[in-house]
Amino acid sequence: MITDQLPALFVEELTTSLRSALGPNLVAVYLYGSAVSGGFDAGVSDIDLVVVTEHDLGANTIARIESFHAHTVERHPEWHDRLELVYVKRDTLARFRDGGAIGVISPGEPFHVRDGIEQWLQNFYLVREFGVTLAGPGPTATIPEISWPEFLAATRTYADEVRGRSLHDSTPGSRAYNVLTMCRALCTVRSNRPCSKQEGAAWVRTQMPEWAYLIDAAECCRLSRGQIGFADLETTPAAERLIALLGDAIATGPDSVDHGRP
Repeated sequence: MITDQLPALFVEELTTSLRSALGPNLVAVYLYGSAVSGGFDAGVSDIDLVVVTEHDLGANTIARIESFHAHTVERHPEWHDRLELVYVKRDTLARFRDGGAIGVISPGEPFHVRDGIEQWLQNFYLVREFGVTLAGPGPTATIPEISWPEFLAATRTYADEVRGRSLHDSTPGSRAYNVLTMCRALCTVRSNRPCSKQEGAAWVRTQMPEWAYLIDAAECCRLSRGQIGFADLETTPAAERLIALLGDAIATGPDSVDHGRP
């Protein structure tokens, strides 16, 4: 189900433009993330798409993709740094656990091709289970089955990676993102279902009320697109402490949480 907050005409334009840019090389386009699962905030949230192609991303295809993104942002500057599109060859996607290349454009990163498709298991699970098909066959026709235990394992692995990031040289928006991502990961592990960042934040607030002020600051920073909060000297060590506590709880998996002290 697509949230009412999503700009449907813009998503339709994206799909049409992708058809034009990729032509017969386009297999399918899937919408997922907050636009489908909930938690989409107009003017703030990203649009997440998985684009499946028939062939590898050669030089000509890459040029077409880069041109498509440049023209899209030129026409719609409000979507600058708010698009996350993943491009993957159908055969590579069908065997993604074996590794392979993937093309990505995401907030803070220009379009690039890199290895490590197996690291996108969480995304592919969400697309397969909850994604909306914008073009081509449904996701069960292109994405192999992914079990819930696999998704949980990938969630724990990603949370451990987030925990290892240094916050001192990051932007306020990145710090807020890391805090909310860890809240979502712990809520997902404990509730045994995927959830949005907002749901994760609300759940952790009830479990760790002494940290509510920091979670509130993270959400305020997110809604301001990094312009408000999380820039003072006290917030960074507090965020590191909370992320460490959440990371411990995610890794160990007991029902109790070490609340620590803010």
